[in-house]
Amino acid sequence: MAIYDDVKITINLNELVDTRARLLTEYENYADKINKGEYLDENDVDRIASGLRDTLTWDTLYQMVDEAVLEYLDLNEKNPSRTIESLDVTIEKEKKEREKEFKKNFEMVKLESSSWTIEVPVRKKI
Repeated sequence: MAIYDDVKITINLNELVDTRARLLTEYENYADKINKGEYLDENDVDRIASGLRDTLTWDTLYQMVDEAVLEYLDLNEKNPSRTIESLDVTIEKEKKEREKEFKKNFEMVKLESSSWTIEVPVRKKI
């Protein structure tokens, strides 16, 4: 029997929707609507939760995880605006620099046979 130390999160969307609805409307007077059955019942909560199954994004969760990792690595203070978006931009810049360096040092040459053709990089003579 294996022992796993992964942390797993299970979210009951129906329960979450119901709880958040109660918190969001805590200071509103919905007593009359509740008595008439016009407020959220189990079916309404289920409809909202079903819609969330298709539309829910994890942006905030990812941001919180990113911040926790950066804080743990002591990178948060050095670069507080570092996010997935800025990492994507950095990766794209690095890719362009590598391509520029490649074109500077290599040229692509076609090797051909009767049944195939392939392009291979050959180092330029300096």
